[in-house]
Amino acid sequence: MLRGVTEVVRSRWVGRVAVVELHRPQVRHAMDTNLLDQLIAALRRAGRAGETDAVVVTGSDGCFSSGADVSEDVDRAGAQARMAKFAALYELVATYPLPTVAAISGWCIGGGAELASACDLRIGTPSASIRFPGAAYGVPAGAARLPLLVGLSHAKDLLMTARSVGAEEAYRMGFLNRLVAEEQLLGESVALAVAMAANPGAITQKRALDERNGVSERLHAENRALRRWQSEARGLMG
Repeated sequence: MLRGVTEVVRSRWVGRVAVVELHRPQVRHAMDTNLLDQLIAALRRAGRAGETDAVVVTGSDGCFSSGADVSEDVDRAGAQARMAKFAALYELVATYPLPTVAAISGWCIGGGAELASACDLRIGTPSASIRFPGAAYGVPAGAARLPLLVGLSHAKDLLMTARSVGAEEAYRMGFLNRLVAEEQLLGESVALAVAMAANPGAITQKRALDERNGVSERLHAENRALRRWQSEARGLMG
């Protein structure tokens, strides 16, 4: 049963795991202002719900997200407001009070890859295609979280070349924690979320790991850089 169904974000519960699904299939779930608002609201609701132990973030129709919707018709003020929403989304997910899993098939690009990076763990299918295209546009994104997932050398490769990598390479690098068949994606992602949530000390470990690795400071620094870039340059505008 779907709960809180909206035009572009759909939420449902599988047991005590909330599945939050991006749903703009006509643009491969590109993130515009409306989607960002609804995604943030859905995640906040799930985090407050007493019936939720963990969250899986995914996209419908075999695609995770193609990133920011650069075709959105926004003026400079609107673009700055949208960038602030991206920053708020990344911080919300990276500091989420429950275990999070990104379930990835198809495109996982730009803001979509950043969203996946902010989750605790990532499961992908053979169709997954990961790309951090910031260097091609001058966007100062990716450096806060990606090196912690794949190491400095792989992070430089992905961020400085802005190339796409397939599922097998993303798994070997460490970006994907699991690689499963398409039909197993949701089930395996929910099972992984349940396995984390079953341990009473999981969130204590998450907070300790994040503190030891300076995640909060890295995140805040990158978000400041993103907002500054959007305000001082052309930024991401339609």
